[in-house]
Amino acid sequence: MKNCSILTIAASVLVGGVRAAPELARKAIHYTRSSDLRSSYDYIIAGGGTAGLTVADRLTESGRYSVLVVEYGYFSDIPSSVLDPLNPIDASPDSLMYNITSVGTVKQFSCTFFPPEPQLAADFEIKYDIESAWGGTGPVLASYGHYQYPLTKVLLDGWRTLPGVEYPADGSEGKAGVLWIPSSQDPKTQTRSYARTAHYDRVQPRKNYAIITGHKVDKINFARDRRSLTAISVKVSARGDNSSVSTITARKEIILAAGAIHTPQILQRSGVGPQSVLKAAKIPMVLDLPGVGANFQDHSWFAMGIQFQTPVLPDRQSLVNNKTFAEWALKLWQTNMTGPYSIRGGGGALAQLGLPVIAPDVFSSIASDIESQDAASLLPTNVDSTIVAGYRSQLKLMAKAARSKNTAWLQMGLGGNPFGSPDQWVFNIHPLSRGTVNVDPADPNGEPLVDYRMLSNPVDLRVAIALFRAVRNFFNSRGEVKRLSPLETKPGVNITSDADIAKYLLTTLNPSQYHPVGTAAMLPLRLGGVVDDELKVYGVDGLSVVDASIIPLIPGGTTQSTVYAIGEKASDLIKARA
Repeated sequence: MKNCSILTIAASVLVGGVRAAPELARKAIHYTRSSDLRSSYDYIIAGGGTAGLTVADRLTESGRYSVLVVEYGYFSDIPSSVLDPLNPIDASPDSLMYNITSVGTVKQFSCTFFPPEPQLAADFEIKYDIESAWGGTGPVLASYGHYQYPLTKVLLDGWRTLPGVEYPADGSEGKAGVLWIPSSQDPKTQTRSYARTAHYDRVQPRKNYAIITGHKVDKINFARDRRSLTAISVKVSARGDNSSVSTITARKEIILAAGAIHTPQILQRSGVGPQSVLKAAKIPMVLDLPGVGANFQDHSWFAMGIQFQTPVLPDRQSLVNNKTFAEWALKLWQTNMTGPYSIRGGGGALAQLGLPVIAPDVFSSIASDIESQDAASLLPTNVDSTIVAGYRSQLKLMAKAARSKNTAWLQMGLGGNPFGSPDQWVFNIHPLSRGTVNVDPADPNGEPLVDYRMLSNPVDLRVAIALFRAVRNFFNSRGEVKRLSPLETKPGVNITSDADIAKYLLTTLNPSQYHPVGTAAMLPLRLGGVVDDELKVYGVDGLSVVDASIIPLIPGGTTQSTVYAIGEKASDLIKARA
């Protein structure tokens, strides 16, 4: 994470903990050898992550269709293990991660929401609106921890002195402001609620549901006649063993859910993608589709060092440096799974604010700069004209968004750094730069080349400077925050000019918050699109994409709930055309 040019990208799913039981015909079958698979299934899904397992669940629930999920990862209990404070686990072991070297909120998905405890909600002003933001029940669980540190209340109050800051009734109703979001967490077991627990574990009695782990879809095979091109089968190989290869036929549809990094790779290795990329990799072209691998986006971030000289205690570091507090926290956890250890990653209080609110002096100038940009000059050379047209359209939208109080650009956590360090992380959740994900011409069967092209749009640096100044201003003068006596330790108060701030940011900016999107965008073909509004790949029958790669413009927040929503909607579309 410290080196922006070498990043480890998370695997498409952290699946776990179901023992292989092929002898039980009444259960969903977990395979580990491709030779044990059937020769054909109604649907083949490449990728068993958030979208893939959602779609697999929905397609198998009627019992009418057989589904095979091909997943590169292995089953593991790590993502949903109960926290052991004395023996913390590595949540990102090598077995669950890709090692890739880079070049250079939705409500309609059937989620079950658990409100916070009444006293905690009153003390920390945790607001929620079940009717407008959540609604219904479903297998994915969302809840709050049983404890919050007092620092959070101070930082929440600190934003009240800034004109224009709103406090929405619910963090998931689509309004910018200072808000609360829950964690994907089971409030009873204090374990993670994610695609495996929601869309695999609970549906194992389905004998029409098969999953093979430790394998990947290498390529898609096609049949062509005079009028159409049809995806008919997939080549599946074992992880780390290219000699173990099988070809499996899809009777109805092949569904790509490998994520924004690997979905374009599968398409390109299959001969579907930009002609120039395929030619460089010596891959026979099946279909020239320029948008495959283009339009790559992720949320960028940087860190500022903020030390509170008069801290409000206890804080996160108290678990390490205050024996009495640590013993109290451990006792609560061991007794009833409450207290500080019930705070897990992903949820909490956030400031998500628009440029007119945090940068009133420069937002209009930033918007004008975006409007005046030449889209073609900001993209890779010799890019297809449809990609330029799509980006030009996006810039018009983003110029408008820069003038909107309700389009958040700044994201900042208000609970202190989750790892206990004094760093304050600052996120740009509407980056303007566009990267690419393409097969490596030197090794098409290896990992793809991921080029974030961070700051290729120079306005992103202007925005980063504005976010930096907004956070500095917050800690220097904002109401209750004064009582903390904040001291900026990184880069330091002597760094004052835009030029010096830019130098600091250029050494610390990170291009990824692990929210990759956009590389198989749902856009018209004339704007560089890859899939249509039914998520079918242009020019190909029997092939669709259902993951974050279809998102044409990155959401102003974490992408998980959006991908769940895509999976749910995709399932309806696929079943409707079955």
